Amino acid sequence: MLGWLADLFRLAGGLLYWNIRKTWFRLRRGRSPCPCQSPSDSGRALETRCDACLQWHRPARFRRVCPLLVQTKDGLRCSANTPDVRPFWWRAAGYYGVAAGAVYLAGVLVVFSFLRGVGYPVSVIEVAAPPLWNHVTRARGWYFFQRSQRAFVAGHPSEGLLYLANAYELDPSNYQIGLVLAKNYQVSQPARSDQIFGQLMRDHRDRRDDTAQDWFRALLARGDFEKIVPLARDEMLADPAHAHAWIRALLFATRHTGDNAALRALLARPEPAAVRWRPLLETELLVRAGRNAEAHAALVRPWPEDAPRFTAFYRANTLIALGDTFAAVDIVGANAALDDETREMLLLDAYAAAGAQAARQREAVRLIGNASAPEVTLLCAHLVRYPDRALFQQLFDAFVRRKPPLDSDTAGVWFSLLCTAGAVGDDARLHTLASQLKQASATPFLALGVVEAFFVDPANQRRVTSVLPILPLPLEVTYALIERYSPASIRAPDPLSKSK
Repeated sequence: MLGWLADLFRLAGGLLYWNIRKTWFRLRRGRSPCPCQSPSDSGRALETRCDACLQWHRPARFRRVCPLLVQTKDGLRCSANTPDVRPFWWRAAGYYGVAAGAVYLAGVLVVFSFLRGVGYPVSVIEVAAPPLWNHVTRARGWYFFQRSQRAFVAGHPSEGLLYLANAYELDPSNYQIGLVLAKNYQVSQPARSDQIFGQLMRDHRDRRDDTAQDWFRALLARGDFEKIVPLARDEMLADPAHAHAWIRALLFATRHTGDNAALRALLARPEPAAVRWRPLLETELLVRAGRNAEAHAALVRPWPEDAPRFTAFYRANTLIALGDTFAAVDIVGANAALDDETREMLLLDAYAAAGAQAARQREAVRLIGNASAPEVTLLCAHLVRYPDRALFQQLFDAFVRRKPPLDSDTAGVWFSLLCTAGAVGDDARLHTLASQLKQASATPFLALGVVEAFFVDPANQRRVTSVLPILPLPLEVTYALIERYSPASIRAPDPLSKSK
């Protein structure tokens, strides 16, 4: 065994050593002595012994290095004349290639066994093929992502967040991992959350619109209106299909920042995507300047038939704010472009603002009779803006009678009811809903205690954006809560007011 191992090492070194010496001999063209033949022999084929094989445990094994060595009746002899001695690099390449392949294969199997033992979802091909090694890194990222989800379900958010960060670090090209991490960072590390959202928008341009909407929801929930302004402006111009949602976001954010510069800059832009909004922007600037009579005249006059459909919502909503609810109702009735949910919401707000309780009750009861998710969300947003405890109790009782499940599809409705109970001052139902949500949660939902305390104690109602990031609320309810508890800041006098 030792002799075999010794010859194996001699083979590994000899393939290189003797081929180099033979190559040098051939280059010298006989001016140097033959490196492997016995100098005391004739140098003729089949008569000359081989000195190179003498140190081997079994000299015949040297034929793996040099096939010129043959067995004769006189023993091992060289089958080439001295001038014909030559190297065999192809044999060296073959042996070294096979050895390297065997070592590489063994390494692949060891690494594959280790990775699968840990739990990484990889295949042997992905481990073995260098062009696919990035798949291994992605598999590691997905493994940590799955561990993060299990940690969140088990009620270990810190551990889950750590695994999630590791997953994104390993696979920054994974959109799903990046999006989940950005959403989870929005409370604890908002700056890092914004950084990831921005990176997702740059790296995944095919999903830019969806990413922008998720980013906007995160910014809105935590009240970061300064960052909403450029995001909404850019997306309004780049995403015409959702321009109505972005112009609303832009108006809402600039009202809270108190800065009209973004609206004026947009008003001056020549692109068609900006020009179509000029009547709305001009009217909004009149409202903000306190030129209510001019703004009212602009709102009630006929607008172009090809005006964006959001303008009907804007006109009616602004007229309600200015106190002309009758004109608002007329616009709602005359505009077929409004969808049913928007029309119902505007009518309810107009009736409530006008004090028309009978009409409001009639409209609300009709919606409560259905009590499906869209109707409940609509009524919750309305009741946050215009609280009515008796109306909320009817809504709550109708919803409970339907016995809807509490899952990811209905969570937004349940949390909307929770916040609405707090907004209308129904502490009993607020506590009941909070208890039900805690019991239904797979983890101790301690944050619900903070939400309940926010609504129960008026001293806590200073900044609703301290609780909104932890609640999976529909966008309309989020708007309503911010309008109710974080009203727009006082704006400096607008220069347009000087020309009044």
